[in-house]
Amino acid sequence: MKKYKHLSVEERQQMTFDWRYRGWTVLELLTEQEVDELNAELDRLRLERNEAEPEKWQEFEPIMHPHKSSEKIEKMFSHPKIVEACEFLMEGDIVGMQTWGYYKPKGELGRDQHQNGFYTGCGHNEIINTALALDNHDPDNGAVWNYEGSHRLPILPMEDNEERKKTNTGNWRSERGISCVMPEGHDFKKIEGYLRKGQVALLHSHVVHGSEPNRDTTRMRRNFLCGYLKQGANFHPGNQMKREPIDIYKLREKHWGE
Repeated sequence: MKKYKHLSVEERQQMTFDWRYRGWTVLELLTEQEVDELNAELDRLRLERNEAEPEKWQEFEPIMHPHKSSEKIEKMFSHPKIVEACEFLMEGDIVGMQTWGYYKPKGELGRDQHQNGFYTGCGHNEIINTALALDNHDPDNGAVWNYEGSHRLPILPMEDNEERKKTNTGNWRSERGISCVMPEGHDFKKIEGYLRKGQVALLHSHVVHGSEPNRDTTRMRRNFLCGYLKQGANFHPGNQMKREPIDIYKLREKHWGE
């Protein structure tokens, strides 16, 4: 029987319920001070990128694969509690897939509803995307919402909206204008997202989720996002993300000695 070092019995019980009935789960992970340090590091990378190629990048475009440029980010990517949680939920060993720093400044539009499995091309429950809240998240600043129980659906057909695609900015082209089509007459309940700074949400590969605009006049919504794949699962590298398997256990040993 596997021994769990970082997940309590109560956390595992809640995760089991959430994964079966909801399609996402939330864990406590970092202190506010730790989050502030992570924000500072992501901001450093963002500003350096923008200054190096000001004609290419807008101010708050997402940072793709920041773990490749920062030991601090790489360490967070291999956080032992996240690794253990993904192993528990996917019932096996895992590999890392991707990281990015995500910014949603005031006035930014929302993300159309989608399933992460559509983009990665993996099987059911073969990838988990994590979203570490770097601010307090709620509907006012455009927090992620989920259709509860929708992870039991297959990968849904996608619908293009050429007019809405025009609202995408910069190099990030998948935010709007490509959304999955929910089954006609469905009764999945839309659950608004609330995360405290330092909490992390783990999303099932097939749960349908999205977000609304950031209508708050003063607050940004920031995330550190990661992807973890069940070892041996197939996946699409992606034209933009260029995903590749990453030995997360090697990184965990390097940064955490586990």
